[in-house]
Amino acid sequence: MTSRDFIRNVLIGEIEDIVNRHHYLSFGLITQGIELLGAIIEDPQKEFSERNLSEGRFKKALKRLFPSEYHIHKDLLYTELRCGMSHVLRPRNNIVLAQRQYGHENLSQMDDKLLLVAEDFFDDFKDACNQVIGRLDSGCTKERAGPFLTLIP
Repeated sequence: MTSRDFIRNVLIGEIEDIVNRHHYLSFGLITQGIELLGAIIEDPQKEFSERNLSEGRFKKALKRLFPSEYHIHKDLLYTELRCGMSHVLRPRNNIVLAQRQYGHENLSQMDDKLLLVAEDFFDDFKDACNQVIGRLDSGCTKERAGPFLTLIP
């Protein structure tokens, strides 16, 4: 599977399915996907498994691939959302998670906490994924050698 296929099928296709059925769980998957996008647009010579690169990869992806409204929140989104969801499956204290159906505005404030709407967050993530595909297609970002991922049936 190439990185383009993985982005299309897993990061966009499978996570979109989860956003539609399991809003809460989608936040953790999106944050992990953001980190992966950062790894892809970084130096392709670095291994995905290299340690101590998570924060830089995550913030680089937010800054390069997401709307400017996210940029001022990159530290909070990394420490409070990405780390919280990755380590204990819950955001830390300064993030509130919501669904579109309740009429909340993405990246708004609620009781001095940053509010994220699952569907809006995913839409911006999907745009970021498509930007990375475009970068790969144009040669601006180099494809990694060999299969991106091998799935065994």
